[in-house]
Amino acid sequence: MDPAALAQLAQQATNILIPALSALCIAGKPAVDKGKEVLVDLIYEKAFEKLGSESGKRAQALLDKISPIMSSSLKKALTKVLRNSDDPKANEELQQEILKLLVENPGLVREIEPIVINFNVENIDQLALGNYNNFFNFKTPSGDELIKIIEYLDQRRKEAANQEILNRYNPSTLPYYPEKLKLFVTENRSEELRKALTYLENHRILLISGVGGVGKSTLARALVDLRPVNVPEPFWFDFNQNQSAKLGDILEKLASYLKAPEIASFKDERREPGKFDIDKLTGEFQRRSEVWLIFDDLSTILEDQHFADNGIELLFSSLRHNTHNAKVIVTSRTLPILENGEKLIDVVENEDKQDLKGLNKDFAVDYLISNGLDEVEPEKLEELAIGVDGHPLALKLLVELVTEFGVKDTLEDLSMYQESKDDTIKKARKLFDKLAGEEKELLERISVYRGHVGLEGLKEMFTENTPKNAVKKLIDKSLLETDHNGNYWLHPLVQEFSYEDLKNKKESHMLAVKYYLPLPLPENPTKKEDLQPAIEAHYHSCEAGEYDLAAHIILHSKLHIYLDIWGDYTILITLYRQLLPPDPLNDEILLSKEMRSFVFGDLGLTYMQLGYVKRAIEYYEQALKISREIGDRRGEGNHLGNLGNAYSDLGEPRKAIEYYEQALKISKEIGDRRNEGNWLGNLGNAYSHLGEPRKVIEYYEQALKISREIGDRRGEGNHLGNLGLAYSDLGEPRKAIEYYEQALKISREIGDRRGEGADLGNLGLAYSDLGEPRKAIEYYEQALKISREIGDRRGEGNHLGNLGLAYSDLGEPRKAIEYYEQALKISREIGDRRGEGADLGNLGLAYSDLGEPRKAIEYYEQALKISREISDRRGEGNRLGNLGLAYSYLGEPRKAIEFLKQSLAIGKAIEDPRIISFCEQKLKELDGIEGNENANYYPAPNNSPDSRCPPTSKNILQTIISKLKSKK
Repeated sequence: MDPAALAQLAQQATNILIPALSALCIAGKPAVDKGKEVLVDLIYEKAFEKLGSESGKRAQALLDKISPIMSSSLKKALTKVLRNSDDPKANEELQQEILKLLVENPGLVREIEPIVINFNVENIDQLALGNYNNFFNFKTPSGDELIKIIEYLDQRRKEAANQEILNRYNPSTLPYYPEKLKLFVTENRSEELRKALTYLENHRILLISGVGGVGKSTLARALVDLRPVNVPEPFWFDFNQNQSAKLGDILEKLASYLKAPEIASFKDERREPGKFDIDKLTGEFQRRSEVWLIFDDLSTILEDQHFADNGIELLFSSLRHNTHNAKVIVTSRTLPILENGEKLIDVVENEDKQDLKGLNKDFAVDYLISNGLDEVEPEKLEELAIGVDGHPLALKLLVELVTEFGVKDTLEDLSMYQESKDDTIKKARKLFDKLAGEEKELLERISVYRGHVGLEGLKEMFTENTPKNAVKKLIDKSLLETDHNGNYWLHPLVQEFSYEDLKNKKESHMLAVKYYLPLPLPENPTKKEDLQPAIEAHYHSCEAGEYDLAAHIILHSKLHIYLDIWGDYTILITLYRQLLPPDPLNDEILLSKEMRSFVFGDLGLTYMQLGYVKRAIEYYEQALKISREIGDRRGEGNHLGNLGNAYSDLGEPRKAIEYYEQALKISKEIGDRRNEGNWLGNLGNAYSHLGEPRKVIEYYEQALKISREIGDRRGEGNHLGNLGLAYSDLGEPRKAIEYYEQALKISREIGDRRGEGADLGNLGLAYSDLGEPRKAIEYYEQALKISREIGDRRGEGNHLGNLGLAYSDLGEPRKAIEYYEQALKISREIGDRRGEGADLGNLGLAYSDLGEPRKAIEYYEQALKISREISDRRGEGNRLGNLGLAYSYLGEPRKAIEFLKQSLAIGKAIEDPRIISFCEQKLKELDGIEGNENANYYPAPNNSPDSRCPPTSKNILQTIISKLKSKK
């Protein structure tokens, strides 16, 4: 603290102590005569109370802080004041001794500051715990007092016992908030801050609304410094800087902020986020103590007060209705309305919405005086303040206008605006137009930038007419913002004004492309922000109508590959949709045919990852058509293969085979060995779905041979694992283990964690087939651990299901049910229909083991329905066999035989020896019982066909997608 401030603090402390010391009398005698300990002895509390509770407590608190380190000279000074508090010389001596003590003990300064400024320490401590109402049960604090409160709270935060909670979060990037702006807000918005904090104590969502430039964001930023000490630095999301943001973007940032990666699990599960993910988020908020979320400039993404994005609307609807401990602060020019007509907050007589107005007249005048207009006559200052309705941005512009053009000229302009009955924004617009002057051209050109930009970005927009000192002048005029650390940006309202007037928008956007394209990208990017220069270059290319260039930027910067790896599918779709008209399948497209084929094909891949298979097929078909028109054979093969993948996902393996065979033919004709191996592997997968293991092995062996010849280690591991699955299906688990172990070795050598988990899971299945459930459990648990570590939800579900099977084999059906239910929950969450059917079938087996055949039948019927819907022949055969077994338990042999015969027919058709063996055995046992319903029949112990969760096959269908992308 500077000497002048220390002297002021000593003066304030002296002023508190003198009346208190004069009151310290006992039986009419100065307290000092009762002994030296009077200064700290609590027996004199009643003497303090004579001054009133607040003054007495402040004096007592001050003495409590001073007495432990009191010097002998300070004691003498206090004694003199005690004997005669009216002696000015004694009072001056006391002040000097206190000043000396403060200089020698800097730590004491921080301790007594909250006491000597005009607020109640107990109330401030209540504020530190979040009790805003008690804090404000005294007069409204001044701006200086609020600054002191903020500093006090900062100190308390550092000392807070709940430091562990504070350390759990990654801080969000808060807006630039210089000391001068902080002082301005706390001096002029103390009443608004009081209302906001009081409201937040009992409400979940605070909406700060008002016209552009009125200071909504700044008020929200000021609230951050007044939050309770146990609340970590708030999450801040600026929609103006993230106008293309989707629900997934926000959830991902929140997951990082909360250090809760499970909130962003939708990325690894390759699906679009939805209510389930939002419920996980609010559940996390419910488990934690209070967290603040600030969503700035929400109106940027609203259309006529309604949300343009359904996902973001769902987020805010859930934040409004779900139970949680978060406090949500929203700034917006308008009150957001949900799809059902409900408002984001309930507005009762306008009490629940903080509609921010301009500064009141006195504050506005003070602002003008403190910013250089102190020599202007008071009545003129009042006219200026009233003329712009106290609008903060307009006041900033007024200061510069008066400085440049004089008071008279500026007032004449305001008078003219008043006569034309312009609203506040129009007045601000006209003031802006006049102030911009010869720098207006530069201001218009830099308005194309969406966020912070470096000095070189500004210089890119210079013309031969740009003044050399244009940047400095714009900063001086408060038209260009800077953090003085190389970052520049425009106030949103200034940006709006400037962009509206920009005549040649295409030229400026292309200059922005020129600025962003050379900016270096990290060699190994790990997040979207690392690729932001490429994303900005793409955006400006689209705004300039240069769509082919924008598509090339995606390709050459590998945006499509990295965003796919990170699971940022909605962002990738947004980038592609910016290249296309609203109805891309019917409207005219301005892309070249080559680029159109690439964009359609990659859009198909991305929609596939999100589970929109039918939409993906539409794009694949368009891409295929274009590839054939332009004679792109490699592209034609890729699109045919991807159509095969789509139909395989739809449960139509025969249709998938048709496409794979066409793709394979093209790969052979053009000598594309890698894709030849991929299509052979996918053909093997398709025939596996059809239950033709011998044919499956032929294709896998051909694919394995090619992978080894071209040195494709990952492909080699995939094909080895799939060969193991094929031999497992043929009832040869020991041979399967040989292949799984080779595959596991490769996965570990190349660091393929997902593959390693799949291989471990498959080894567990093989040992289960060999009747070694304990050993199987060891492998399943290793596989489950890996799946959870890497966020592989599908793998997690498979391994949970297989653990259930192992415990079932050990005779623990209730424990098995626990695992099956966990697996079923995951299958449904990620839309895995095949897995869902397997989990339902396994639950049926468990309830059958518990002697509850009716309940088992319910699960089998649900599983059978799914198997038929997705053309899963093996699953259909298993469920029919299990239904036969269940009805035999119930003593209904006719029905049992009917289901077993259907199961046997499927088993023979797909050459599944286990289904065939099981059905023939059970039918033999039932022979002679059919037609004699009264015969006693006791079925053998449960040896039903294998209905376990599907093996964790490292499916080529997924690997091929990334391979094809890198080929384009």
